[in-house]
Amino acid sequence: MSSVLIIFSCSGEDGETGPPGKDGNANVIVSDWMPIVWTWADYQTADAFMDVPVEDMTSYLDNGDVVVMYIKNYSRVEALPSSFSSGYLSFDFGTFPASESFETNDFEGFRFYSEGNLSILNIFQNDSEKIDVRYVLVPANVVETTGLSMDSKLNLEETMELIGMDSNQY
Repeated sequence: MSSVLIIFSCSGEDGETGPPGKDGNANVIVSDWMPIVWTWADYQTADAFMDVPVEDMTSYLDNGDVVVMYIKNYSRVEALPSSFSSGYLSFDFGTFPASESFETNDFEGFRFYSEGNLSILNIFQNDSEKIDVRYVLVPANVVETTGLSMDSKLNLEETMELIGMDSNQY
């Protein structure tokens, strides 16, 4: 019995090097605009929150990533937290335990808060086509190159431009 071994080899010239690309933003996560649906609301105190689960949220926190949240009220978009004449809008993020008093399950993600304005509670949930929230998760490597921080207080367009994303796309 005999064996035959045939080896082929090809070589060619490399093409020209392309222009340098923009620093990566592949791991930036921009949520869709989400209508406000209160997870819990107290219409006596005018306080409410909405839970937004985000899978593996703790890994973002452990890696030094930045998280920002925005509210869109008709065509106006602003970063949270935000104060207004008779209330306050804010958010928190991380792991939240279950609560019997709030009748919530444990989860990882965002908790969007509204405090102190009863009309806001009703308007936000009932005018869901015009009032929404969205979050942006920015990985540490993008944070390092852009200088973005949780305290930046940039509007959505400024944030998207800073991280190299087209704000018209969102």
